[in-house]
Amino acid sequence: MAKKVNETTQKPSSTKHAFSDLEENAGFLMWQVSMLWQRKLKNGLDAIGITHAQFLLLAALSFLSTKQNIVSQQDLAKHVKIDKMMTSKILRTLQKKGLLSRKKNKMDTRARTLALSESGEELLKAAGKIVDKTDQDFLMNLGLNSLSFQDDLRSLLKVNSK
Repeated sequence: MAKKVNETTQKPSSTKHAFSDLEENAGFLMWQVSMLWQRKLKNGLDAIGITHAQFLLLAALSFLSTKQNIVSQQDLAKHVKIDKMMTSKILRTLQKKGLLSRKKNKMDTRARTLALSESGEELLKAAGKIVDKTDQDFLMNLGLNSLSFQDDLRSLLKVNSK
């Protein structure tokens, strides 16, 4: 006599989980788009010997220097939203390349005061052109929606930075 088979143990679960259709998951799509964009940036910035993270810290240093007299590593890390230790490591590399100076702060000897060097400013200009062109090319297919996309990104940043 044949045994009766329990049908529920043979069929795969029909319960749909959050990643059952990964291609429709917003987080996965953001990851894919981000990876493509970063790869394009890397290809462009490799030509001048700088990474995207290095560019971001140089650009943020330049920006913050117009807003405040003294820019510290902590100010920079907070502004760019990069870990303090990672910021310190990247800044040491940039200092070795002669792109910026890191000096002890006279008020707080634990803190470092930062300043772009002349060669840092020149490299930042060249890198800025590469990044701007890459961004324009990457977002071109959005057309006027790229402004809406940027607004959406700002909203996400604001809401999730709290």
